[in-house]
Amino acid sequence: MGFNNLIEDLISLPSLPQAYHRCCQLLEQENTDSKALADVVAVEPAMTISVLKLVNSAFYNIPRSIDRIDHAISILGHQDFKQLILTASVVKVVDSLAHGEVAIDVFWRHSILTALIARRLALHAYITNCERLFITGLLHDVGQLIYFDLKPKKALEVCALINKYHINVNVAEDKILGFEHQNLGSKLCQHWQLPAWLDQTIAHQYKPSEAGEFELEASIIYLASIMASEYYPGLTDQETEFDELGDSRMIAQAWNKLNINDSIAKEALDEALEELEGVLESITPTVKLPQTN
Repeated sequence: MGFNNLIEDLISLPSLPQAYHRCCQLLEQENTDSKALADVVAVEPAMTISVLKLVNSAFYNIPRSIDRIDHAISILGHQDFKQLILTASVVKVVDSLAHGEVAIDVFWRHSILTALIARRLALHAYITNCERLFITGLLHDVGQLIYFDLKPKKALEVCALINKYHINVNVAEDKILGFEHQNLGSKLCQHWQLPAWLDQTIAHQYKPSEAGEFELEASIIYLASIMASEYYPGLTDQETEFDELGDSRMIAQAWNKLNINDSIAKEALDEALEELEGVLESITPTVKLPQTN
């Protein structure tokens, strides 16, 4: 089963909930009110619960409890609400992909920490609508999740090759699978009809300079993933040394692109780590942080 076969299999994977697509359609119209959006979400009770859990989480840090979707929309605004419902939709579908050899707790710890770091770095880099980087962080390794699900034996061979020779994940994927996970993740985003900034940032996360207009976003995801891996490695780098995860020249280029100093980067990391447990609880309550002595 090669890359083209896996692309065909994407069609059989779960789609994003209709509530997300319908909300996007409404948000493209002028004068869409909060009640119309709330009515769309209310059709799917599970989505309503997920959205309310997220909006009441430490991620948004709203000082009072929100128990109605229309109230959440009026507080967040339409743009942030769109990102909120996309987050809830993505989490629901991604969780359904976890079978076989997939350690979904490992995937979520790394992905959510990457997302939190990316959001903080985007704030300091003055990116408009920095919530986009949170969504991108959540999905940056979804290609790995897919091939761990559909090709579990090959996935374990990729891990073994990385751990034995301490090589880059893309090199191991090319050798064993014949493709790289970021390309598979990008195709999934296209299948889900997600915005170009998302699939292009994911596709070029290891070579941000090739991301065109999304070079800054790709640089942030590249750095955030490396930073997150020091604390919670992803599916393929459980045994990989932190300083082997990135190319030093590319790391330097990415930091130069962001134009933020070491103290700000550390601040972003510390804030993301403080948020992690609360956001995990809101997004994926079954996933816990390991107990420390």
